Amino acid sequence: MTLPETDPYTPPAHSERRLPPIPRGSLRELVRDPLGYFSTIARQYGDIVCYRPAPDTAYLINHPAYIQHVLVENQRNYSKDTYSNRAFKKSIGEGLINLEGNAWLHQRRLMQPSFHHNRLEALDGMIVQASREMLASWQVVYQEGKPVDVAREMASLTMTITSRALFGVDLGNEVKAIGEIINGVADLLEKPNHPRLQQAAAEFAAVVDRIIAQRRREFQVGSDLLSSLMTARDEESGARLDDQQIRNEVMGLLLAGYETTANALTWTFYLLSQHPWAVQRLRMQVRQTLGARNPASSDLAYLPYLRQVLDESLRLFPPAWIIGRRALADDEIGGYHVPAGTVIAICIYTLHRHADFWEQPERFDPERFTTERIAGRERYAYMPFSIGPRQCIGSGFALLEASLILACITQHFELRLMDGIDVQPQALFVLRPNRDLLMSLHT
Repeated sequence: MTLPETDPYTPPAHSERRLPPIPRGSLRELVRDPLGYFSTIARQYGDIVCYRPAPDTAYLINHPAYIQHVLVENQRNYSKDTYSNRAFKKSIGEGLINLEGNAWLHQRRLMQPSFHHNRLEALDGMIVQASREMLASWQVVYQEGKPVDVAREMASLTMTITSRALFGVDLGNEVKAIGEIINGVADLLEKPNHPRLQQAAAEFAAVVDRIIAQRRREFQVGSDLLSSLMTARDEESGARLDDQQIRNEVMGLLLAGYETTANALTWTFYLLSQHPWAVQRLRMQVRQTLGARNPASSDLAYLPYLRQVLDESLRLFPPAWIIGRRALADDEIGGYHVPAGTVIAICIYTLHRHADFWEQPERFDPERFTTERIAGRERYAYMPFSIGPRQCIGSGFALLEASLILACITQHFELRLMDGIDVQPQALFVLRPNRDLLMSLHT
């Protein structure tokens, strides 16, 4: 992609405020290929660029120091009141993902104990059990010499795990159908006026209502996130969540949780299929550490290469590929004036491929995530789960789940992409492959 020379804003005569460059030309490329557009303008115009997606003026920031300023140091000046977050709120209501201020803090305090690492580690047996159930079906497919669609398999598996671990409900044979409903909502979030969106959102809400109703019938105190939400009280106010708030949180966790992990795993198996040397190293470490026994959370410390593979996959293909904020008051970033109301876009996909912070950024290299190399890298150059106070509350669960699933599958199978399949990233609500990923199974 080639863009014309820079066309900077011209400040009013009375102003000496410096404003960032803005590319000339049409924004059609932003709609057609957002990843290519953001990558190109960042490469050609620098680490802060102004573009104009109607009706807002927006700045793309692509430097760790600028991101630290917006999401950490001056995060109180930046709200989540953006077009995308409004569409999200319109579809699933207000929850932890899109609440602001004291309402967000209240909700976060109620939910945080359910994501404590001690509670998460106790879920390892359930995660492994669900993985083994899937592998049993794969064994039949393997014996028949058929491929598996890895994207769909990971979606069904993570939906099963999410519903069991977080909501204490087994969706059984409904997981694929429910996954399709959730995908329908995710696909249309950027089109809030699309007639299909409201129908999909209503179907999604009905699924969530059934989950909540079942959990109430089979209630056990503190056994999962949903039961914890039903009984949790704010330590300061003593307030509880009402039924609508519980529904919104379940919808948000399902929408933002299951699909991100499913896509992270899908991209991981895709990358491994393109790099057989990494598969061999990973399988050797897993087999030497685990033998034939099931993995547990306590084993993950002895599988460093497995975590490096996941981290590198999240670098190249971060499922949550972009986040946005809106400036509440005037600010300055990197010497440039930021007027109140400006939208700040952080394209994590672009940041993770910044040549100033990643050597040969397009190359798959799990060794980037050794302890030594992490220590020598700019802290805010890598943020697959965002950073700061609004960092994803479920990041620990997602990493535990993905690690155990990867360990289980690696013990039993190597997955190879079928010939003739061209895979490209598709930037929707999450970063998905643009097509089904048919892979053959090998022991």
